[in-house]
Amino acid sequence: MAKKEKTKECVLVFDVGNSNITAGIFSGDSLMFSFRLRTNINFTQDQYYTQVKQLLEINNTFVPDIKGAIVGSVVPVITESFTGMIKKYFKLNPVIIEKRTRLNIVNKYKNKNEVGDDRLANAAYAYHINKGKNNIIIDLGTSINFDVVDKKGNFLGGAIMPGINMSLHALFARTAKLPQIKLKYASLGIGKTTEDSIASGVLNSIIGGINETVKMIKKDLKTDSVCLIFTGGEVNPLVIKRLNEKCLLKDGDFTLKGFKLIYDLNMRKN
Repeated sequence: MAKKEKTKECVLVFDVGNSNITAGIFSGDSLMFSFRLRTNINFTQDQYYTQVKQLLEINNTFVPDIKGAIVGSVVPVITESFTGMIKKYFKLNPVIIEKRTRLNIVNKYKNKNEVGDDRLANAAYAYHINKGKNNIIIDLGTSINFDVVDKKGNFLGGAIMPGINMSLHALFARTAKLPQIKLKYASLGIGKTTEDSIASGVLNSIIGGINETVKMIKKDLKTDSVCLIFTGGEVNPLVIKRLNEKCLLKDGDFTLKGFKLIYDLNMRKN
């Protein structure tokens, strides 16, 4: 009689953003694989499950392999859909970030309910890997979020500015003649065409905004000693190579790892 293959023991992590949903499958501390879905507030939990199940199976992972889950989200209606989906199909109660959620950092934001789950995950993971150092995490997505966690593990807040694609789309959507473009190249000086001019303006505004924001954060921290970490779906090498600061770490999976850390903290027995 053939020996039945032992099922995996995996944790399913969802990072729900305004434009995309990133999912990661962890075995222990190792990220086995990840995939992306488009954020669609009109999708039902059943429709999302169909997509998730298909993408899991493509990667040779099946519903019985999933032993735990966490949903980090900045879109409340999607939080509800994914919570319901996980309970219905995976038969699990996912970790949801709320006031009682255990963290390894202290949230010093004035209104703690205003902090996005992704920002807390970034701060938590930065402190986990860089304990005793001041960290600035720059998450380049729909918006560009700057998250600051000091060497004592205090999440101090940060800054938020429009992302690259949001800036490009705003010029297209709010004007009659400017085209929609994709930033595929660096036109950093005088643009000789409308597309070059848009690329130059947007790229320089993003680079200048990041440089100036980091400078002001360091001034508030009263130190030049900071660890700069980049993550997010819009991390662009054209931006990073023009920054005044050297990038300590570039990790597109940083937020997923932060949510997995929060999952582990909340599943740990006292």
